[in-house]
Amino acid sequence: MMDTLTYRAVIDKTQIGFLNSVIESYEGIAVVRTMDAPSGIIELWIPPAFEDLVQQILQDIAAEIGLQSCYQARYRLSS
Repeated sequence: MMDTLTYRAVIDKTQIGFLNSVIESYEGIAVVRTMDAPSGIIELWIPPAFEDLVQQILQDIAAEIGLQSCYQARYRLSS
C-alpha cells in the first residue's frame, strides 16, 4: 500500500489541459483530476517522494495557469 498526498488547487479553467500536459510530461510524479471544470478546481494525487518537485513546478507556472489557491486536502491511501 502506498500513501498519496492530495492537493486541491483553483486555476484558470482554460489552463487545466495545459497543467495536465505539464504534469504528464514528468511521467509518474502526479495525477491531475478535474473536480469542477467550470470553476477550475483540480486535484493532484502526488506520491510523497515527488511533493517538492510538484510544488516547484506549480510555483514556476503559477502565473501562466492562473493559480489562485493550492492546499493539501488529505492523504489518499491506494493499494
